[in-house]
Amino acid sequence: MQKIQDFFEKNDLTWDIVSSICTDGVPAMMGVRSGFTALVKRKAPHVITTHCVLHRHALAAKTLPENLKIVFQKVVEAVNFIRARTLNHHFFKAFCDEMGSEHSILLLHTDVRWLSRGLTLNRVFELHTELKIFLRDRNSKLCEDFADPKFIACLGYLSDIFTRLNQVNKQLQGTSVTIVEASEKMIALQTKLDLWARRVHQSNFANFPNLDEERSGVLPEINQDITEHLKILKNHFTGYF
Repeated sequence: MQKIQDFFEKNDLTWDIVSSICTDGVPAMMGVRSGFTALVKRKAPHVITTHCVLHRHALAAKTLPENLKIVFQKVVEAVNFIRARTLNHHFFKAFCDEMGSEHSILLLHTDVRWLSRGLTLNRVFELHTELKIFLRDRNSKLCEDFADPKFIACLGYLSDIFTRLNQVNKQLQGTSVTIVEASEKMIALQTKLDLWARRVHQSNFANFPNLDEERSGVLPEINQDITEHLKILKNHFTGYF
């Protein structure tokens, strides 16, 4: 805040020229008492504050029901088991090359890179057969998860839904995107989430191709978890937007 104030004084500017500010997810900006927005409000009560649309989208997309959260944690654990060990990483790459897999490298997930979750899940889903064999050969208990049809079906859903969310996130980016366009895309996404939840409740997985491929037609118990997640997403997007 002091740097902004010094800039204003150096260039003979006043806070009257500022009508609004938009912040991102940095806690220093968001504090209600000592954050940047609070300090600006003390100087210029007329200023309207908004929060980055991309960051709100990322926050809303973070929540998962417990069963799906466990699946995601197992995925991250499997990726770390291979990527965090140099020998495992090299052996897994050679194993995938030998099997003629389209990909041979797993992608790491990090919370600060909002799109990484979808990319990580997609790559793991594409290589889940190779992972099952490799983890079994390495005597990892995680191989049991990758041999479980329910786990793979949930993995398929997670890869599908985060691919969808990534697509929307990318559509919100760019200097030419207006707040009106961003708002329309978010309203459209909320409408789709309602539609998808109704279809999944009826065991219609047409909107989730990976899930539709792996559900084996005998896993109605995953419908509830997926429907719950879609409803949670809808509620969070409604709250944030």
